Amino acid sequence: MKFEKEKERLSETVTAINKQYERLASIPEYLGDDFTEKVLEDNRRRLRESLTIAEKEPYFARLDFKDEDNEEVTATYIGKAGVFDENTGDVLITDWRAPIASLFYGFSGSEDDVYYLSPDGIVEGEIYLKRNIVTYEQELQRVVDRYIRGEQEAAGGDEFLLYKLKDQKDNRLRDIVATIQGEQNEIIRYPLNKAVIIQGVAGSGKTTVALHRLAYLLYEYREQLTAQRMIIFAPNTIFLDYISQVLPELGVGDIVQTTFPKWVMTSIIDDPACKLESLSERRKAFFESDTAEQDNWKGSLAFQQQIREQLSQLEKEWLPKEDFIPWENRQGVSLEKMKNWLDADFKGNSVIKKYERLKAKLTRWVEIEAKMYEEKKEQEQARKDGKKELRRYLRKWKKRKPYELYAQILKRMGKPQLLPPKNKITLNDLAPLLDIHDYWYGVERDERFDHVVIDEAQDFSPYQVSVLNARTKTASFTILGDLAQGIHSNEGIDKWENFIDLFGISRAKFFQMTKSYRSTYEIIAFSNTILRHLANRPAYAEPIFRSGEEVHIQQVEAEDKSGKIISWIHEMKKQDMNTIAVILRSEADCNKVYPELKEKIPELTMITTEDKSYEGGISLLPVYVSKGLEFDAVLMVDVDEEHYPSTEQATKLLYVGCTRALHHLSIIYGGQASPLLVN
Repeated sequence: MKFEKEKERLSETVTAINKQYERLASIPEYLGDDFTEKVLEDNRRRLRESLTIAEKEPYFARLDFKDEDNEEVTATYIGKAGVFDENTGDVLITDWRAPIASLFYGFSGSEDDVYYLSPDGIVEGEIYLKRNIVTYEQELQRVVDRYIRGEQEAAGGDEFLLYKLKDQKDNRLRDIVATIQGEQNEIIRYPLNKAVIIQGVAGSGKTTVALHRLAYLLYEYREQLTAQRMIIFAPNTIFLDYISQVLPELGVGDIVQTTFPKWVMTSIIDDPACKLESLSERRKAFFESDTAEQDNWKGSLAFQQQIREQLSQLEKEWLPKEDFIPWENRQGVSLEKMKNWLDADFKGNSVIKKYERLKAKLTRWVEIEAKMYEEKKEQEQARKDGKKELRRYLRKWKKRKPYELYAQILKRMGKPQLLPPKNKITLNDLAPLLDIHDYWYGVERDERFDHVVIDEAQDFSPYQVSVLNARTKTASFTILGDLAQGIHSNEGIDKWENFIDLFGISRAKFFQMTKSYRSTYEIIAFSNTILRHLANRPAYAEPIFRSGEEVHIQQVEAEDKSGKIISWIHEMKKQDMNTIAVILRSEADCNKVYPELKEKIPELTMITTEDKSYEGGISLLPVYVSKGLEFDAVLMVDVDEEHYPSTEQATKLLYVGCTRALHHLSIIYGGQASPLLVN
């Protein structure tokens, strides 16, 4: 009965959406300059975008709620985009970000007080029904009741979550608006103007939550924020490709998605001679070396403090050292007066801005003083001579580029050996160069961020975050990562207090996401045993109960390794695993087996640090490239004491590799098994 009623309601909604879209599509696009017409066209464009989203999947949930001030129970249908009936003005579909929709995500059935915060204040009442609705191509597929008032338990809640999680798995990250859980909802809707810091276990959905938080903030604070002034920093281009569909699915565009190195080098460092060293080669060398440098002094706040002290001194030395006297036998502008302008009138400006304002003030002074001559001809000559002398005076201050200043600072600090060649700038040099640039040249108002998302933030240094904070309005950040996956130990942090202390306890909010929605119970339980080998480990993952097969661990002779990999791939294909990954310790290890595997498995592709996208299918890749991705089935190869010794770095790498698996995890090793496999 309920299925038929929902089917009828869906049909009515789809008809209304299609009719409204057809009417809008019939109106020619306005391309003129009339302000009123341009506003109307912009409104029509936004409405068309909402209708396009709603047309694909009109809604995914129904919430029956009775306001305490009303007698009737109102059914609210929740979708990715809000839609109004153009004839009556009634709400056909409520946007998932609207205040009342928070009840659907946050109410578990046990709360005594049920309320939401509307623009008009607190609205209290009672929930009568929570229902999930699945549609496909405008046809009703499934109806699942999560809560019915008066019933002890509504069946189907957990089963529906598992169904949706399975339905969403492919080679791209998908939105989760239909399955946002209570703890995820709290983070998504947390107020603006604080640094939200999230420690999330592998598979907890922290990246998806951060992207949904962006969509929510743009909806809730649309008068304060613009998408063009938001930015997402991701760990690499493969990951950017992997998450590329989420925001468009949510109707959000124009948010910059990039990596920190690319952004600094293309947007900030205005010096063609400066080039970033191959980050992929550097990281590959780090992971494949037993003696890689671990120290990240250049990423510390102590180094930033020293940089700032040196910049302050360089500024004092760079600005005027003598009076400006453009004409003989006439009083000029004293050095003391100019210093007063710099320290008082121009206070808070960047060095170059101070220079430009001083230049403008001296130019104006020359203009005024030249008028003191009586004859017009004398005035013109005085103005000409004064400006010529001003140009000569200003030429004493040579323009300085960030790299040149950086070189001078390191030399004065007695550490010239830490300066990289111009064509081999390292990742750890980017924060100092950015800081120097911003101190010397300043940041324009339209260059400041409304909100910053940093994914895999455990691989960011405090210096990087500090400089980004200086470029961001009111410390508005979403910072997320997993300390257990901090495999770039030469670049990042080992505790979130590094960032909490940076913002201050009153400006930061810390969340832990411990539920893992990615893998089976058996895979998560096994991966947790690996974490036991970490001295300072974060919280273990808590699986939602999706049981599968046990993790397979097998010793294989060296000469049988390739054959075992090939037979395993064939077995996974028989089990209809769509995304299959063979993960080895290094790129060099992958290169050794790739030719033979490719000959037997033609569809096999090798993913390296140089790749820009992940296309699914059967993949061969180093473990450090796998971070952020997920696969139906994973085979970890060479998990022996040589490749995975009992070290912090090896522990994190093995944990990363194992937690990529959704349904199936196998491990093979030759010789002596890794000590990390011992419980």
